Amino acid sequence: MDIVKTGSSQTAFKTFCRRVEACVSQSGGMSKWLRAFGRLKTDFERVCHLLRALEKTTRGDCSFAALGLPNKETISKSNAKSDNESIRIRELGNECWKLRQCQASLAYFTAALFYASSDLQKALALGNRSCVLHHLQCFQEAAHDAVLALELGFPKDKAHRLHIRVGQCLLRLNHVEDARQHFERALDQLTSSGPSTSKLLSLARSGLVECQEGSTTSAPPPAWQCVRAPQPVLTADEDENGTPEMCHLVAAASNTVRLRNAGSERGWTLELTRDVSVGDVLLVDRPYASRLNKECFFTHCYHCYTRCQNLRPCTGCSQVGFCSESCAEKACSSPSSPAHGLGRHCYECDSLLPCLLLDNYAGWPKSSSESIGGTDVAHLAFACVADTDSNSLLDFVCRTGRYQDTSGHQAFVGAVARATPPAVFDPGDYASAAWLVANTEHRSPADLWQRTVAAVFLTYCLSIGGYPLTWFEDCGLVCDAPSPQNRRPDRLPASWAAACLLYHLQSVPSNAHSYAETLFPSHDDLRCAEVRALASCLYPSLSLVNHSCDPVVVRNCAANATCSLTALRPLAAGSELLDCYCAHYALQCRAERQAAIASQYCFVCACDACTHNWPGLSAEPLPGTRIFLKCPRCSKRFSLAEAKCTNCGDNAGRKRYTELVEVELPRRLEMSLSGHVTGNSLAWSRTLLEELAELLSRPAPAWDMGQELYKILLTLADGNWCMEPTTP
Repeated sequence: MDIVKTGSSQTAFKTFCRRVEACVSQSGGMSKWLRAFGRLKTDFERVCHLLRALEKTTRGDCSFAALGLPNKETISKSNAKSDNESIRIRELGNECWKLRQCQASLAYFTAALFYASSDLQKALALGNRSCVLHHLQCFQEAAHDAVLALELGFPKDKAHRLHIRVGQCLLRLNHVEDARQHFERALDQLTSSGPSTSKLLSLARSGLVECQEGSTTSAPPPAWQCVRAPQPVLTADEDENGTPEMCHLVAAASNTVRLRNAGSERGWTLELTRDVSVGDVLLVDRPYASRLNKECFFTHCYHCYTRCQNLRPCTGCSQVGFCSESCAEKACSSPSSPAHGLGRHCYECDSLLPCLLLDNYAGWPKSSSESIGGTDVAHLAFACVADTDSNSLLDFVCRTGRYQDTSGHQAFVGAVARATPPAVFDPGDYASAAWLVANTEHRSPADLWQRTVAAVFLTYCLSIGGYPLTWFEDCGLVCDAPSPQNRRPDRLPASWAAACLLYHLQSVPSNAHSYAETLFPSHDDLRCAEVRALASCLYPSLSLVNHSCDPVVVRNCAANATCSLTALRPLAAGSELLDCYCAHYALQCRAERQAAIASQYCFVCACDACTHNWPGLSAEPLPGTRIFLKCPRCSKRFSLAEAKCTNCGDNAGRKRYTELVEVELPRRLEMSLSGHVTGNSLAWSRTLLEELAELLSRPAPAWDMGQELYKILLTLADGNWCMEPTTP
């Protein structure tokens, strides 16, 4: 949709970029500027380099006015609620509705509601939305919207249409008496308003007859469903007397997972301290910070990320909505410690949100190969600071209070802070979020410069949003890094906040994960399952897991933005946990995978699947000579082309392959994908993976198919999914 505004469209951002360009030009041009900038060592030095240049061009200004940027009131006016904009968007929805593009029209009508300023325009948007919801058989939601539209003053000459619609919905929901009242009101209005269409009269009268007959029907099963499974339970070790580790992982199963430094090549990683089985839940993480993706602003709650057909608008801005009053209150509350990780709106409301969605970090032409930007990264980096209590952030930066024994913030001391992890790695603690790798050494001066411009602009947004910062009033704090010689200030200097933001603008691309749901068109066909990314999240504990295109664990999202890590195969103590950052090797070719990994995560993947270029599921079927079985008798490998083990002559392995892979797996796969999922389907698929691990050597297409089936069944049983029919 073309409704969500981004940073490049905002006058304030364009003004700031021009101001920065003027500073660079006065300093001798970009080439000279980047040479000097490239010699800077820390994020704080980079931020101060820009702030000093801007400060030189001011005329005695203090605070963020020295940036040459407008105040909050000016920003708010450009993105405020507007009836004219609401009407424009609602007309777009009507055009889509004429073409029966239900999802597009629903999103447009929701956006029109968000932008509406007057009760009349809110009522019209709600009336339109209720029509689409009724068509989609979302009767509860349609009735809710129509009733609210009537309460807000929906035009009286058309109110009978809404009364009929409410009555029809309530009949389907077996609320007969309430339905009767709405049909009667519709008839009264139709009779008193003069000439009326026979169709509307017929609908109202037939509805009233049904009510008077007291006929009830069984409520139809919901065609639309949104399921959020509860947070899974960690698979605990029976032996509670494990060896204490240097870093206690709050999100991990006890005596099961530990943090280990694997050296300069692989860095810090997670490994097992005991044997685990398929399906064991090894990690349950919650985000330190998260933000809804802009593509979901008009379909999902901004706080809890639930799919909601009739979102209620934020009262302070035109950009987001919530599924309930409770979610709205929680989102707009001030940050606390520890962080809860769900979507917050505290310092970005009042029309500031578009300024945070920086699709271009420094205003460079998007056609330039060096131009960088990303709305999700910028928004989540902002959230990492905005969702941190300012006193907690000050303590961490200054190494005071409960952070006095830490190694400092990477924005000021660099990667040396990662030499020692936090003693307690808690996903709700800023110390965990600030310990993650930033890959600064792999970034060019041009890359770091653009992120620096973005960091200072986002700090300006943070400040006018109400986050407590001090700007140029105390020049010493602007220029001096925190140190034991400088006392802890009472208020966070803007330059320090900007340095932290610059760190997160580098850290987020290498560490963020998507919080997602799986879409199914119907209960009868799971083949067309599609994963929809909902929110960008910084999961501190999950970020410690290294990558492989042939992962041994799978991520599974559940309620309240939690994400768990489940074993995909039996793993021995000492095994490294390996997740997949991009597409699985079975689903994408090596060249595409490696390009994606190198671009975002700054390393070249050397997993077995890449090193040996394993074929994917879409490739030609592997010949029997390239599929290897493990003999259950002597444990030696032999190819599928052989009738029996070439070492000991036993044929049990080949026989079991025929039973399991050629008969049972296809049968179960067809049943499951056709919607015949039972209570023991997940347990069966777990047992299947255990047996395949004993029987096959990787790569093995049957094993990959078994894993994909297990992932779908795991999502249905313990994850996030939505049933969204393409047609009602």
